[in-house]
Amino acid sequence: MPKGGIGTAGSDIADYSKQIISEIISGKISDLKQLNERKMRLSRELLIPELPKNPDILAYARHKTPKLISFLGIKPVRTLSGIAVVAVMPAPQECPGKCIYCPSGKAFNKNSPKSYTGFEPATMRALRADFDAFAQTSGRIKQLQITGHKTDKIELIVMGGTFPACKFSYQKKFIKECTDAVTGKKSRNLQQAQKNAETSEQRLIGITFETRPDYCGKREIKNMLALGATRVELGVQNIDDEIYRKIGRNHTVGDVIGATQLLKDSALKVCYHMMPGLPFSTYKKDLHAFREILSNPNFRPDMLKIYPCIVVKGTKLYELWKQGKYNPYTTEEAAKLIAEIKPLVPKWIRIMRIQRDIPLHKISAGVAQSNLRQIVKREMRAKNTKCRCIRCREAGQRGYLENEFADMEKIKILSETYSASNGEEIFISAEDTKRDLLLGFCRLRIPNAPFIKPLTERTALVRELHVYGELLGLGEKKPGAYQHKGFGKALLQKAEEIALQEYDKTKIAVMSGIGAREYYRKLGYALAAPYVLKSL
Repeated sequence: MPKGGIGTAGSDIADYSKQIISEIISGKISDLKQLNERKMRLSRELLIPELPKNPDILAYARHKTPKLISFLGIKPVRTLSGIAVVAVMPAPQECPGKCIYCPSGKAFNKNSPKSYTGFEPATMRALRADFDAFAQTSGRIKQLQITGHKTDKIELIVMGGTFPACKFSYQKKFIKECTDAVTGKKSRNLQQAQKNAETSEQRLIGITFETRPDYCGKREIKNMLALGATRVELGVQNIDDEIYRKIGRNHTVGDVIGATQLLKDSALKVCYHMMPGLPFSTYKKDLHAFREILSNPNFRPDMLKIYPCIVVKGTKLYELWKQGKYNPYTTEEAAKLIAEIKPLVPKWIRIMRIQRDIPLHKISAGVAQSNLRQIVKREMRAKNTKCRCIRCREAGQRGYLENEFADMEKIKILSETYSASNGEEIFISAEDTKRDLLLGFCRLRIPNAPFIKPLTERTALVRELHVYGELLGLGEKKPGAYQHKGFGKALLQKAEEIALQEYDKTKIAVMSGIGAREYYRKLGYALAAPYVLKSL
């Protein structure tokens, strides 16, 4: 039974959830419309400010019956990108930065990591588990399973604070416990946990860490790779040293550029967190910053998360706002800016999010609606503009949201080359060009200065290989699905061909998630930790 609350006292949430469950079982709630109406009415009666999510309600059921799951269960969009995401948080610690906008749970009597209020879904799960890594991971996996999701392929995201700033002994213990929760086996150490994860029923196919650009040097990258990292998310926010100084970021644009190249030359995927609407910025400056990171080879991340700056109680920014010295973007202003940015995004970048997961009632000023992505879409439709980022073209997302499916007889393998971080990137994709649908892709990099063994100047890097669509179980085949149709193998073969014939490379190293190593072994690759390697 869950402990603690999710926006109010734990007992109120428990009473709320049990009441909803009881009314579904009794038949008093007989359809989804009645469910939504009753949820809103009961939340007002019990003075619950934030409407509990269905999986959180379902967690209070003693028996997860098919009837309960049909009402409170699956959101297919969570696994349409081909993986099940499990977000976890380490215990709160002092952050190296002193950013004036950064919230903390202390303002709301919550012991949450820096930059989180304590009321986000992932933070609430972490608080309920008292930041225990095993409990967070296993609890979230169970929650996904009882709501109907497959969890054969899991991506772990370590959120909150600056994890690489923690003692490395704590980092290893935390990730070992997460890995044990995925495999269902208790291990002696991290190495054994990773060995178990290579062939477990549930595979850990990727690990993401959030960090600051100044905590992403060679030492931190080596440590993250030893932990099993496949992606790193950098808190970039803007690319203006004057703004950095005034808002207390305590790092430079040079740190961003340096970290980006080191990550790419280590075969890691790079996501930028960007924050338009910061103090001392302007609409024009924000637009310029996005144009710069998208077009300047010094930047060019693989992914973006766009979080318009908001005002939250307990921050220095809150005091500036109260004094009338700062005003954040309104919902309309943020939507207008993002609608202007999205058509500029190249086909090899994925916009992962465009809004923080902070409950609206905890936001004092700023974006005041939770559906910013939909508002941006409306703005773009009105202007007759399109976004061609990866997420907007994913076959799984488009099938579910727009009922548009790829013609499997007309899939083409395409490639596009661009310069980035003093190296060459080749984006190889499987596409239905008529419908502009993306089924999968491979990121091949010709690095500039690799520093991780066993990489050399004659080694090409595969930083990502991904096939989209409904998440299928290991080895599962399904008519109409895009996974397990040979697209991954075809994309990888094309990468090997380009590396050998066009760049005269003798080896190719793949940044493989621990649980994907068996897949690559079948294709002739051998483990050369942290990569799998093949001679060409």
